[in-house]
Amino acid sequence: MAKTTNITKYTCDRCHDSAYLTDGDPRTSSDWHQIKHTTADGVTQEALVCTSCQQEFKKLAATQDAAYTAWLTEGKD
Repeated sequence: MAKTTNITKYTCDRCHDSAYLTDGDPRTSSDWHQIKHTTADGVTQEALVCTSCQQEFKKLAATQDAAYTAWLTEGKD
C-alpha cells in the first residue's frame, strides 16, 4: 500500500465541500479562496471557500458595493 505525505484537507466554510490535496497541487490556489468581509462593527472576518461559493460571494459583494456607493452619494447636497 502506497503512502502519501503532506496532504491538507480543504473544507469550504460555506457549503462544507472538501478535498484532500497534496502540497504543490495547483488546485490549492485555483479551487480554494481565502475571502474577507468587514462587519458593520468594523471587524474583519476571513473564510476559506470553494470556487462556487467565491463566485456567489463576489455577487453579494457587488450588490453591497453598489448599495454603499448609493448611500455615500445620497448624503451630498
